[in-house]
Amino acid sequence: MSTDIIITFAIVLTAMTVRSAILVAAAFAWSHASGFAQRRKIYRLAYAEGQIGSELQAAITVVAFDASVFTTIRHLELVEHAETTTLSAFLLTFALIFVWTEIWFYASHRLLHTPRFYWIHRQHHTAKVTEPLTSMSFSLIERAILIGGILGFAIGVSQVYPLAIGGLIASGLVNYTLNVLGHSNVEFMPERFVKSRVGRWFITPSYHAMHHARFRGHYGLFTTVLDRVFGTVYPDFEDVYDRARSGVGLGRLGERLRRPTGRTDPVIPMSA
Repeated sequence: MSTDIIITFAIVLTAMTVRSAILVAAAFAWSHASGFAQRRKIYRLAYAEGQIGSELQAAITVVAFDASVFTTIRHLELVEHAETTTLSAFLLTFALIFVWTEIWFYASHRLLHTPRFYWIHRQHHTAKVTEPLTSMSFSLIERAILIGGILGFAIGVSQVYPLAIGGLIASGLVNYTLNVLGHSNVEFMPERFVKSRVGRWFITPSYHAMHHARFRGHYGLFTTVLDRVFGTVYPDFEDVYDRARSGVGLGRLGERLRRPTGRTDPVIPMSA
């Protein structure tokens, strides 16, 4: 192994570790110390025994794995990129990666919830009640599936259309930041946006918290598009959102909220 790749790995690993530590620690402190966050708790329950330690161990492994993957891609120059970046190239690159990430995540996530493959995904569901570190709690196989699908797409597209490095970096940072906040168990999204024509297509912390608490349904990463297309949205999502926003939250993992019509959300089968 050359000295150059070792130095590159050390730099990438340090940068990713610092980024992760700052963002996760800040989100954790905010979700536990802020009065606003305490009022907006979604599930008012304790973490599972040993959850934080298990997630921390998984997160350390994931950061090291990510650093090795990105170092390899950089060393082998697998992603073709434009010499100069225009605004249109930046936006197109960001949009391509965002859309593909959503598609790949939904497909792989739903597959990993089937009985045959759930063992790969089990680590992430150590958290029935989420916290910022949950966003990095994966088995290495699951991480390889997720990262491999996204980066494989980027590498393939770049052979035809050179991507903008800035767009790639921005999509990665946005993905990471939203993922951390989305696992905060704090409903910070404003009602005006969530219940708007545009906002209804994007997930909130309540939306993903329901996935962890109920185990099935709500497989999307940042949007509700594919959940709506494939019928994996819980009908009482807005009720849960309203409860969290009003400062009441939920006190049981399996709690279902009765809608005004008297209906409750359906039981989504194990294969879903």
